[in-house]
Amino acid sequence: MSIQWEESLKLGVAAIDEQHEEIFKHFSTLTESLQKGEGSSVVLDMLAYLDQYTATHFKDEEVLMELHHYPKLELQRQQHSRFRENVAILSEKVANNAPKQEIAIKIDAELIKYFITHIRKLDRELVEFITSRFADLSFKVKGES
Repeated sequence: MSIQWEESLKLGVAAIDEQHEEIFKHFSTLTESLQKGEGSSVVLDMLAYLDQYTATHFKDEEVLMELHHYPKLELQRQQHSRFRENVAILSEKVANNAPKQEIAIKIDAELIKYFITHIRKLDRELVEFITSRFADLSFKVKGES
């Protein structure tokens, strides 16, 4: 069974949700390839995609956090950095002729799980923080006391 985007992962921020959904399409391709015994055929593309994707996506999230003075910005940056380091380590292993099927299994077992956990916890906390800030704002109509 391939990994699928779940509505429960939506955060309510269209740009971020679209990016998350896009990565799940790539994760799904990888898991389907693994099930067919063809994981090694998509590893290079997946690692290149993850490198490019995370550079853009994590920057977008961090800009949003900076804009809203998110108190857990540094924690998020550390998590983003750790994910990107893991992608770089796997890319280096492939460059050093590690078995691609083994790398595909690591992506499937570790990076996908990490990404889902990150969305469900840290990204959800971010969105809740932002929406609570707007909910706490009170606007007065001119002339109200």
